Amino acid sequence: MVQAKILVLDPDTQPYEPLKFDLAAHGYEIHTTMTATEALSLAGAHAYQAALIALPLAQDDDVLLGLQAECPGLPLIIVSCQEVRSMPPLVVQLADNTVGKPLTLDALRLMLDRTLELSLLRSRLRRERQHWGEVLAPFSTNGDGLGSPAPIGASLDEVLVQKLRTIVPNMEVLGRGTLHRAVLSHVEKLLLSVVLAECRGNQVRSAEILGINRNTLRKKLREFGITSPRRNV
Repeated sequence: MVQAKILVLDPDTQPYEPLKFDLAAHGYEIHTTMTATEALSLAGAHAYQAALIALPLAQDDDVLLGLQAECPGLPLIIVSCQEVRSMPPLVVQLADNTVGKPLTLDALRLMLDRTLELSLLRSRLRRERQHWGEVLAPFSTNGDGLGSPAPIGASLDEVLVQKLRTIVPNMEVLGRGTLHRAVLSHVEKLLLSVVLAECRGNQVRSAEILGINRNTLRKKLREFGITSPRRNV
C-alpha cells in the first residue's frame, strides 16, 4: 500500500533505482526525474508528500517556487554530495531537511519518515490554530473597544489579557464552568505542539525548553493526542 508519493529531482537518478523496491515495501512510491521541467509537470499531475532535490537544481528559485505552487506546503529535502556549509536564502527558507550522498536505504527511509511526521505535526498545528481562531472569532469585538486588534509590538500579556476579557463575558458559549479548563487546555496543547515542531521532534530538547521532565512531556503528548516524530536522541 502506498503511504506517500515522493518526487526526486536529481541529474543523477541512478543511486535511487536500487532503493525504489525496498522503499516501496515501506509504503514509499518514488518518481525520479533529471529535469526541472519534468519535475514541475509531475508535481502538477501527482499529490506528492515530499520531494528530494539535488542542491545544484535547488539553487534555481524558479524550481523551488514552482514546486510550492504545484504542491503547496510540499516538504523539501535537499540532497548534496558533500557537507554543505551555506545555501541560498530561499533554500534555507523552504528546505525541511538535508541528506548526503552516498544514499543508503536506512538513512533515506528514516529521513522520509521524520519529514512526513513533522509535516503531519505542522498540519495538525495549523488546524489547531484555525480552530482556536474560530473559537475566539465571535468575541473579537464586543462594542466597548476591548475587541480591537492589539497594537503592533504589544506584549504577550497585553494580547492575552485583551483576548480573555472578550471571552469571559460570553463564556456560556464554551459552557459555563468550563472556561478555565478549555482555555488552559488549548494554550497548553498549542505550546507543546509549537515547541515540539521547532525542536524537530526532539523530546529531550523540548522538555528542556519547557522546563519539565521527559516523562511528563510524554504523558502530556499522549493526553493531547500529539504525535511525536520518531527521532534518535
